[in-house]
Amino acid sequence: MTLRTLYLTGDAYTIGQQHGVQVADLRPHILRAMEVRMAVLRQKKINREAIQEKVERVWEAHTPNTLAMLHGIADSLELPWEDFFPYTIASYLTDQHRAPGLREGCTTFAAAGEMTRNSAPMLVKNRDYRPDHQLLQCLARIEPIQGHPYLCLTSAGSPGVFSSGMNAVGLAVADTHVESNDIGPGIARYSLMMHLLEQFSRVSEAVDYLGTVPHFGDGTVILIDAQGDMAVFELAHSVQAVRRSTEGFLVSTNHFSAQHTRMHWVDTNPPRLRGNSQARCQHVETALSAGRGQVDVPWAQALMAWHGNHLDSICRHPEMEAHAVTIASVIFLPQQTCLYATNGLPCQTPFELHRIGS
Repeated sequence: MTLRTLYLTGDAYTIGQQHGVQVADLRPHILRAMEVRMAVLRQKKINREAIQEKVERVWEAHTPNTLAMLHGIADSLELPWEDFFPYTIASYLTDQHRAPGLREGCTTFAAAGEMTRNSAPMLVKNRDYRPDHQLLQCLARIEPIQGHPYLCLTSAGSPGVFSSGMNAVGLAVADTHVESNDIGPGIARYSLMMHLLEQFSRVSEAVDYLGTVPHFGDGTVILIDAQGDMAVFELAHSVQAVRRSTEGFLVSTNHFSAQHTRMHWVDTNPPRLRGNSQARCQHVETALSAGRGQVDVPWAQALMAWHGNHLDSICRHPEMEAHAVTIASVIFLPQQTCLYATNGLPCQTPFELHRIGS
């Protein structure tokens, strides 16, 4: 099924309103996804209002556009703010209080230079996420009132860059979730990636920005630019780390691996899935090392559709982990400012070409 495309322009509130109008038919599915998340949160007796107030204060100071966009979506879709806002930060709330949340996956890699054919940089992500977001999945073409236009893979009813994206000058970003014991009020990754795509063209600038703002502490952001510079930024709350490439590629899955952050990762998978993040990471690193100079779009498509065992499969089917299914695969090509994406399992769904300028 072809990905639905949203066309959004203007200030943050207007972009949120337009988003809501263009996904109005999906409102019942958005409400259902909200209810699933809220049911998990209700299992824990926590002072949710106090936590949300702290987050809102951080956002008012560091990312007011995220709040404006959220209000635009909520107003347009007539979503109750008291449920919609916690839904948009549900991952943080469940992580912070060790609620029995639904695990989130994702496998990402960046490659350039001697790794790829023609030295062309690329950023690749399998989006392993809740199956209820398959119906909500869409592309958004966004032209903010200030900053670079960009194209992102996202979900209906969700703000910012809710998975991955690339701007018109070739900066590409993607995130992964990491279970962490170092959690606190900060900025969501979807907000961080929105600011990166709007404001920056080079990885070095983006990394500098990420070092200046507070983070929830529960994930990574992987970046590459049109010049082939790349980095992984590991985001614990009180400490962060930047991983740089020495071999022409970087891989990020769902654990911290840098010296200063690795002790904050917590493997909350059930016993049969313990170690799957490391197994997926190792498989991709091994494939890249063996494929030096051969990495291109068909090579990446084959890798992201690969099936191994229940730990190291890159294409994740429901029978492996019912709560974190591969609902999309996306390949960003910064020099060509285009991407290839599937709307479903990459082993079963064709990749479609999308250009930022069309």
